[in-house]
Amino acid sequence: MTTLTVPFPSGRGAGTRRFSLLRFLNDFADGLREGIALAKRYDALDSMSDTELARLGLRREDIPQAALAGHIR
Repeated sequence: MTTLTVPFPSGRGAGTRRFSLLRFLNDFADGLREGIALAKRYDALDSMSDTELARLGLRREDIPQAALAGHIR
């Protein structure tokens, strides 16, 4: 039989669990916002023509890296 061990915060009490849950939800929301911003940057770059990308010093194959680096806002 296999046993799975899941670590829990070392604090005790309902207050600690509540703050842990709030921290998780806050981190999740931050990640969601970051993902949406990344998708918007990618879409903005992808919708540009090759000439517009060249003005920014980019090629079409550079779009994923530029979006991750926050090249356009």
